[in-house]
Amino acid sequence: MIQYFAFSLFFTGVFLKIFIDELSETRFFKRAENIESNKKSCIQELHRHKAATPTMGGIAINLTLLVSTVVYSISTGRIIWTNIFLLLFGLMGFIDDYIKVKKKRDGVTPREKLAGLIIIGAITTVYLIASGRIDTQIMFLFTSASIEINMYVYGALMVFLIVLSSNSVNITDGVDGLALGVCSIVFIFIGIAAYQLRADDVLFGAIVMEGACLGTLIYNRYPAKIFMGDTGSLLLGGTIAVFLIELNIPLWIIPVLCVCIFETISVIIQLFSLRCFNKRIFRIAPFHHHLEKGGWKENTITLTFCIVTLAACIIAYMGLVA
Repeated sequence: MIQYFAFSLFFTGVFLKIFIDELSETRFFKRAENIESNKKSCIQELHRHKAATPTMGGIAINLTLLVSTVVYSISTGRIIWTNIFLLLFGLMGFIDDYIKVKKKRDGVTPREKLAGLIIIGAITTVYLIASGRIDTQIMFLFTSASIEINMYVYGALMVFLIVLSSNSVNITDGVDGLALGVCSIVFIFIGIAAYQLRADDVLFGAIVMEGACLGTLIYNRYPAKIFMGDTGSLLLGGTIAVFLIELNIPLWIIPVLCVCIFETISVIIQLFSLRCFNKRIFRIAPFHHHLEKGGWKENTITLTFCIVTLAACIIAYMGLVA
């Protein structure tokens, strides 16, 4: 499997190098002028110096997953259909990024994005259940106990977790290297869990995604030369959820992505407080912008969130082997 990690790291790095040097200055990747943005003016002010940074670098992650899966399928004689479904998350993100780049509005609407993620999550969940790759038992951390639940209830819960995961990583992707750093740690956890559970397809996917994350992080770390955009962040979040569901440990999404989920909660709290009490809880939401507005450096935010994620993954692993 190590050869797939080396390939994904090399392929992603080389692709992004060409992407940045040759393609990022073309008209296709130039953001439309006078775009109607939903971003708060305070966030735009914080990141004014990043206005010229190209986006859609997540294309490299999607291509790496696609090419690696094709090569793996040819060598093993079977197709990993789950990985093909995962690319739908990248396609959803690409559509959102394309509208931001070429149209005069800030991507797809929240309702359109939510509907798209629900549909993709439902398609993937139906495939996993119908193919027998997962059962409808829910396992809990730090115990061998599990409960069997109704198939339809289980499917709805899995779709919810997929949407939560993809949206949470998407929201977290607002500081250089943050989302990629967090996801890199999570994919290491998934790889270790897949190895112990002898889930070869998930192990392969985790290794490929780890290489793709690190290859992209070379150019996305502070100061970022490129953003991965929704093309990358929706794919990463969706992939993490689907891999953990495929390992039959879906509830582990909560601890390993605790940082991203808290980011989402901070947005919900802020919106609720503003609408009901006309009062801010955070300087800016999501939480990483609250810290940034308070004077935290981007590198400090990224390092802190990665350390918390690492600690959470260690606890989650302890809960797996207990």
